[in-house]
Amino acid sequence: MHVCRAWRLAALTTPALWTRIKLMVVDRKDRQKKTCLRVSEGYEVCSTPNQLSRALQRVGSVPLDLWIFVSEFSWRTAYQGAYDTARVDVMSLVDLMKKQLLQPRLRSLRIQNPSGFQLGDWFDDFTFRDLKSFDVDRSYPNLFKKVAKEVGNLQALTAPAPDVLSLKPKLSHIEELGLLRSYGVAHESVEAFLDSSDSLTALTLQGSIIGSNSKTALPGLRRLNLWDVPNAWPIESANLTHLTIRAYTEHTIQHIYLPDLVHLSYTGDSGKFLGSFEVPALYTLELTIDGRKSDTARGTRSVWINNPNHMINPVVFKLFGTKINSKHLAKVLEAMTNCEEFYSKKTMIHADLFSSLVPEKNIDKLKAKKKPSVTRDSKPKGTWRVPAPKLRIIVGDMSGCRAKLDESELWVAARNFVAARESASIPLDELSLRLDGGGWKDFVTDDLEDRDI
Repeated sequence: MHVCRAWRLAALTTPALWTRIKLMVVDRKDRQKKTCLRVSEGYEVCSTPNQLSRALQRVGSVPLDLWIFVSEFSWRTAYQGAYDTARVDVMSLVDLMKKQLLQPRLRSLRIQNPSGFQLGDWFDDFTFRDLKSFDVDRSYPNLFKKVAKEVGNLQALTAPAPDVLSLKPKLSHIEELGLLRSYGVAHESVEAFLDSSDSLTALTLQGSIIGSNSKTALPGLRRLNLWDVPNAWPIESANLTHLTIRAYTEHTIQHIYLPDLVHLSYTGDSGKFLGSFEVPALYTLELTIDGRKSDTARGTRSVWINNPNHMINPVVFKLFGTKINSKHLAKVLEAMTNCEEFYSKKTMIHADLFSSLVPEKNIDKLKAKKKPSVTRDSKPKGTWRVPAPKLRIIVGDMSGCRAKLDESELWVAARNFVAARESASIPLDELSLRLDGGGWKDFVTDDLEDRDI
């Protein structure tokens, strides 16, 4: 996008617009091919000294939001020393920051480092007095000591549980907290800390860091993420608006009532645990079932198809990486009576989905017995039975799916479905599909398009 010279000058001379910098260390082959991103989640990506130098010139003395990201390498590349190279690359970029800014000030720091190399004294010349958000994926003793010494009060922190507890005096006003899996920390210490965290609005728990029967009340909590937590429901908060669950074991709980929940994301073996929830305000459901097709059928049948009184009725339904029979998927969509938009990614869609959702004409039986005198252009009178009548958008991204697919049959079924909904006077706004290795096709406009889910 191009802007006028005055706007460009105004942007370049406003340091606050350029504080978000991501040091992204990737495979050098990708860097040579110029396949790296320029912007990631609102951060300016810097993979080379030249890119970082230009970014720092625009920042000036304003505190930075810094994100250090080391991509995961294949075992073969890692064996060949990719992580050692990555460590050198990151260290050179951090050294450049120290030289160009003298004493860099950080407002937030996020580190994603799957290799696990330690940072040593990299941040000794940084200052953390302005630090408000601190997010790391593993323990860095020297860094935590410096943060504990200099920081005032953190507003957001994600780290292994022992490191979080070591910063407890700095967390009196903590609003967003992430407790990551760690060994050697007593459940009672974590539970006592949570009980005293009255200002929390967002919480992430990972692994077995609290007791299996723990129940902590956090009435102010709005966002909750549970990653592989053995305790099915460790937090009591009726005011949640956003919930993410990644379950390695499916649980069955009698009833969980969340009246304000608008966004639910669930990953599990079958999805059966969803039947425990009553969420009347739900707007978006994101579902990933990583079990077999039979597991998907069992879970969705229990939650929706065989349960007319189910309480999981989203307006927007997103299905990711799930093995599911297309006729069965049609029944799920029909059971979701509020569903207006359906999106799928890395999930195979066959012609059966559309043929099962085609509207049917209900002709009056008494009139059907008589031989009607009709002209060539007249149509039999009657009402329509329309499965999933509120559904108006269907988007399926099958890129990456290797299963066999009859492409011509799918195209015909999709067109017939669009035409049938038009005939029933409940037309679709969009039906877009993309096959593996192909582009997007919208069957409503009959156009090729670019889009993302």
